[in-house]
Amino acid sequence: MMVALLGGCASTAEGSGDKALKVTIPGEPMTIDPNKSIETNGGAVIAQISEGIYRRDADNKVVPGVVEKIVKPTENGTKYTFTIKKQAKWQNGKPVTSQDFVTAMQRNADPATKSQATTDTQYIQNFTAINAGKMDKSKLGVHAITSRTFTIKLSRPVPYMDYEFVNYRPLNTAAIKKYGAKYGSSTSTVVANGAYTISGWSGSNDSWHYTKNPYYWDAKNVKIADVDVQVVKDDNTAQNLFNAGSVDLTAISGQYVKANANNKNMVVTKNGRNNYIYFNSKKKAPANENFRKAISMVIDRKQLAENVLQDGSSASTNIVPKDYATNPTNGKDFIDEVGDLAPTDVAKAKTYWAKAQKEIGEDKVSLDFLVDDIDTEKKIAEYVQGTVQKNLPGVTVNIESVPHATHVSRDFTTDFDITTVGWGPDYPDAQNFLDGMQSSNSINFAHTKDAQYDALMAKVNDTAKYTTAQRYEFEKQADQRLMAIAAVAPTFQTAQAHLVSSKLGGLKWDELASAAGQLQYAYWK
Repeated sequence: MMVALLGGCASTAEGSGDKALKVTIPGEPMTIDPNKSIETNGGAVIAQISEGIYRRDADNKVVPGVVEKIVKPTENGTKYTFTIKKQAKWQNGKPVTSQDFVTAMQRNADPATKSQATTDTQYIQNFTAINAGKMDKSKLGVHAITSRTFTIKLSRPVPYMDYEFVNYRPLNTAAIKKYGAKYGSSTSTVVANGAYTISGWSGSNDSWHYTKNPYYWDAKNVKIADVDVQVVKDDNTAQNLFNAGSVDLTAISGQYVKANANNKNMVVTKNGRNNYIYFNSKKKAPANENFRKAISMVIDRKQLAENVLQDGSSASTNIVPKDYATNPTNGKDFIDEVGDLAPTDVAKAKTYWAKAQKEIGEDKVSLDFLVDDIDTEKKIAEYVQGTVQKNLPGVTVNIESVPHATHVSRDFTTDFDITTVGWGPDYPDAQNFLDGMQSSNSINFAHTKDAQYDALMAKVNDTAKYTTAQRYEFEKQADQRLMAIAAVAPTFQTAQAHLVSSKLGGLKWDELASAAGQLQYAYWK
């Protein structure tokens, strides 16, 4: 039944056009299991086939998704009661139930799932104890009251929770029982509740297909019924495919953005995604603070953004991006208040390198630099390699360019000396970026541990005790501490550049939007 639905005839559904939309994606997803996916390609697929408690509308505003309305919390901002839309159904026509949310959240918390995608769900009552194996998953603060009404109890008030609920996606309970850990490993192990169903992805191939889901509650407003997706890692290939009319939507970067500066089909959007270098704290040289400072200070971020990437990206001087978080008291930008915490200073870098040589007891250091096998990351790696080897005699940088899925896997096993990391925001609060560097966080790939930083972040996270203004001040202090020890070396803040067919409308990006776009709002002009 599932195979038949995936390959069905939804393309003739009401309001759809005959022409398939052809899009590219820069890499293969590792998984399309919402409980496990933590990388951009998997997230891009999940966004098309799955819908959470809330969703973002065509103008990128948070609105009700699977549930009937935006809910105001009770019990001092910690308890939410949701009612699922009567029309909300899975691709097999069966209703989305409260149990499907309980299944998803409990599975996410269960340590047996080995989920690394816990950043959004860590706020649920008892999540931490359950995830640590100290409590049964049945004690999680998610409960089905009726088949359509369920509650979520948080451990503390979370001011940005409406943004997080966009990522609280149900899982088909019957499918989880049937496929278990294999759920999301291919299209045959997925049941969609979003605007599209997916077919043709085996778990390793580089093309697949989306078909309009006739059972999606808002199917009448999904105008394009069929979408063909292909993995294209090379920007030149992406541009050529677009120019030839073989694809209608593709992302480009670097010199190709500059080359298309006067192209009316190019759309460039400043993004909240920030990029930096992580240092493996388990290895002698990268664990050394003076060595990290030396590496960071030879990076000319303005030169990297403007002369190397040339894609509209801007220099990044912090783990937190600019034009993203603001002071709740005076409205000033977070980055303007903390200042340039990642300056370029080659002379100081040489001094730090000399200190590091004494502390680690070595005159020469060889570093393996782990990056994706795509144009942008290769350029970053080559630039860093060049400036480090030029300005820090004795340091050798070896570039390891690997497929995105391999890169992510190695990040989680800390199989690198230094590695590129990019983080896109879920909600407009500096905590979204700072949280990942806490010693207990699963995305702290470097295993950096600093007691002072952890203590400050504990205050940031204590929303029951501290006001929004007080939290903001602790965020600044935590940020300044993190950058003072050069825990990360910022590189650039992205700008998303897309080539969009003049015949295609409905797609908008903002600082929180993924590069893939929300295809359910696309239409043929």
